[in-house]
Amino acid sequence: MAEHTFLLVRSDDLVVLAVRWSGFEIRDQGPSALPLLEATDERATVTLAFPPQAILEQTTASAFHTAGLVHSDSRLAGSGELPFRVAAGTVIESSAQGILGALADGRARLEPASGVEMPWGLDVDPLARTPGASVVSEHTDRPVVAAGSGAVGLWSMRLRASDGSPQDAGLSIRPTFVADSGIPAQGLFQRPPLEGVRSIIVASSHDISLPRATRLELTALGGSLSAAAKWPSDSWTHDMVLGRDQKVDFTAQGTLWPFGFRAVYQDFTTREFLPVHNPQSLGCVAGLLRKRTLVITLPLLSGTRTPTFPFDEVEILGRQFALDGSAEPPDPHLFIPGGALTPVRFPLRCRAGTTDVECALPLIFVSDTLLGPSPDLLAQWRPHATARIPGTRIDMVGAGGLPGDVLEVHALTFSGAEDGTGHRPDVETFDAVVPALRSLLPGSPHEQAHTLRYAPQLRSLAGRAPHSGRGAVPDVPLLFEAPSGLPVSFTRNADRSGGLVAPRFSADGISRELGPVATSTLPGAPDLEAALLGAFDGATLFGFPLASLIDTAVDPRPGPPAIVQRRVDDAFVTEMRWERLRLKAHSAFQPRATAAPPRLDLFVGGTTAPSGAVEPTTTCALKDFTLVLPPPPAAPLLKLSFDSVTFTQGPGRAPAVSLDGMGIEFAGPLQLLRELQSQLESLIGARGPTTSVSTSGVTVGYEVGIPKAAAGMFLLQNVTGRVRVTVPFVEEPVSVALGFAGREHPFALTVSAFGGGGYADVEIAGTREPKVEMSLEFGAMLAVDFVIAKAEVHALGGARFLRHPDGRVELEAFLRIGGSVELLGLVSVSIELRVSLTYLDGPPRLFGRATLVIELDLTLYSETVTVDSGTIELIGGGAPTRHLEEASTPAERSASGFEAWQRYRRAFAP
Repeated sequence: MAEHTFLLVRSDDLVVLAVRWSGFEIRDQGPSALPLLEATDERATVTLAFPPQAILEQTTASAFHTAGLVHSDSRLAGSGELPFRVAAGTVIESSAQGILGALADGRARLEPASGVEMPWGLDVDPLARTPGASVVSEHTDRPVVAAGSGAVGLWSMRLRASDGSPQDAGLSIRPTFVADSGIPAQGLFQRPPLEGVRSIIVASSHDISLPRATRLELTALGGSLSAAAKWPSDSWTHDMVLGRDQKVDFTAQGTLWPFGFRAVYQDFTTREFLPVHNPQSLGCVAGLLRKRTLVITLPLLSGTRTPTFPFDEVEILGRQFALDGSAEPPDPHLFIPGGALTPVRFPLRCRAGTTDVECALPLIFVSDTLLGPSPDLLAQWRPHATARIPGTRIDMVGAGGLPGDVLEVHALTFSGAEDGTGHRPDVETFDAVVPALRSLLPGSPHEQAHTLRYAPQLRSLAGRAPHSGRGAVPDVPLLFEAPSGLPVSFTRNADRSGGLVAPRFSADGISRELGPVATSTLPGAPDLEAALLGAFDGATLFGFPLASLIDTAVDPRPGPPAIVQRRVDDAFVTEMRWERLRLKAHSAFQPRATAAPPRLDLFVGGTTAPSGAVEPTTTCALKDFTLVLPPPPAAPLLKLSFDSVTFTQGPGRAPAVSLDGMGIEFAGPLQLLRELQSQLESLIGARGPTTSVSTSGVTVGYEVGIPKAAAGMFLLQNVTGRVRVTVPFVEEPVSVALGFAGREHPFALTVSAFGGGGYADVEIAGTREPKVEMSLEFGAMLAVDFVIAKAEVHALGGARFLRHPDGRVELEAFLRIGGSVELLGLVSVSIELRVSLTYLDGPPRLFGRATLVIELDLTLYSETVTVDSGTIELIGGGAPTRHLEEASTPAERSASGFEAWQRYRRAFAP
């Protein structure tokens, strides 16, 4: 007989079913005059179709405060079918009572291909929990009327296993995914229960075990279900009555990435009477109250330190975190608590050694069913991965506690890594201040934190067993994130690096022993000389390029300076060391002929005073070197040699520079000044130096008077010899100056029968062109005195040579001719003519000037007349150009001329 579907309705007890059968034949009418159905096939079935058994409703997190109606979105489930296998030969009356009676009390068994959508979104197939048992139905075939009241009970079909009991139906259910609702959280309501969970339930049921059902009943008003499942990482409990959810619980076990705290995500929904706070009235609704909570089951993790994670212990400061008011996770197996926009910041305590660091950081919940976060979720989490902390000293390497390992950390950017057994915490980058640089260069960029990361060699060790000792850790475990590194420059604060040397480099890493370094300058570099030239560009030693002076051909090979901070008792002491640094010749800097090679010894740090306190001390000594002028390969004229030049500074004392074993040697054409050389050396050796200190530097020097010194046919008298070493604190090179006399106080020079004067100054400042200034003046003067009258005439000539540090040359030649007459001391007349030529190079230019001064003094009247040609540019400016002097009044000219005349007379008075 072909299948037909009929509607089975009994209004007394609300039976509303669709029924169809197969494997039956219609027989004669029975006693009730209704046709009879006889099962003629062993596979004869009667299929009952039920109306929707479940209603989906939105949830809420609290009571309602609204002046309007409380309205939630909802959905009806689809209809379901239950096929029952009927034994062959069974005769069924084609009535509600007949059909229901034939399927009740174990007379028919439920086929496995059943399906009823309850709860909403899941089709469940009831199965017997015990192997060999079958699923049967308990229901009445006729209405049940209560005695006395006459009330008719609601018809229901209770499914159970054949070995089930009234308390436990003995069923398992095999769920099949239908759909998620897609209803968003908005207004007063959140999403419905089981959103995002249904696929987990289906997968776990298929892969692990089926949920147990202790109750499964169907009615025309909706179904009732009590089901529960416990899987290794998840659990699900669901109670519904007459199609309405009463209790829906889902839990997922997992860890909080990246640290690995054990946690349970709980999503609990219960139906409760919730108040509705309306301004006009107070009511209530039976709504679904939803509570989402993250419970921490393992809050303390020990032994977490790895080469790239500096903390021995990590603790989450809390045991339960409510997530009710935050965004709901689309996947309860993998989510950021609170959502990516407003994540929950979990309070954390991290311990490194004896140092505790507290911070707050969003974390990612990762179910035990997953290995780690997805790339998309990581991309959402990374903007929140940095924890800002107060500046805290942390040993970032933790393998021996070397001075370069400890930094003042201000921020940590966390991540996670796989180690073969799961994920472990990791520090991707961190922001830190280098305490040693901040101490030596305060008020500079070193007050700010800079981003660092772990070296790849160290990161490759992180997945292995925890490291111990120093062997496995690279010399430079920490690298600066910025491609340009961290600029380190003492050129403006040379007093903080020993005065004589001003290191300047870009540190791209932090050495465990040396502190911030340019890694290319470490002794193992293949081309160390080229690396030094590139790394130390702009750094100076005694004014010369530092990299050009470092001898890289020695063994052991030189390394960069150590700039570290050490803990001494309860104090932190900053040290900068660069000891026994061998130097080589460069430009005017040369080794001494009969001494050891030049070397540098620098120590900036703390020394222990007799009281036991640590006091800051700076000592920088440059030993066994010579300054040669002009620099090789030119033949030398002047050599200044030193056993040592030492810069020292101590607590409560001004900086000082000492010169030991200084020697002066004139060579080549200046050998005729050997007597002047010997007298100057002997006087310097007998007298102490003078020292002056200012905010810009410290100067030490000798100044001695030499009564007389002969050099061939020259005779020098009243010579003041000067040697001066200036150590600047600003961005200038160390300079050494040698001078004889000066403009204001020239020496007296006698050449045969002629006399005159002059001065000389030479200054060497690193690789700059030496500054040389020399002036000589000679001539003759004749004076007569007849008591009542005096007269004199003179003719003097001279030259002045000046070489500027930038290489410019200035040469001046001059001639002075004049005379004067004085009668009885009452009347005097004087006249002088001065003619000068000045040459300047770059570009070459020649200037000329002539000045005639006539002065008349008649006791009560005086007058001075000056005739000046002005400066005439003879070469270099095209046609000769005259630059007139600024106009002056007769009185100004008279005063200035008389003053000049008086100076002249005093200078040449017998």
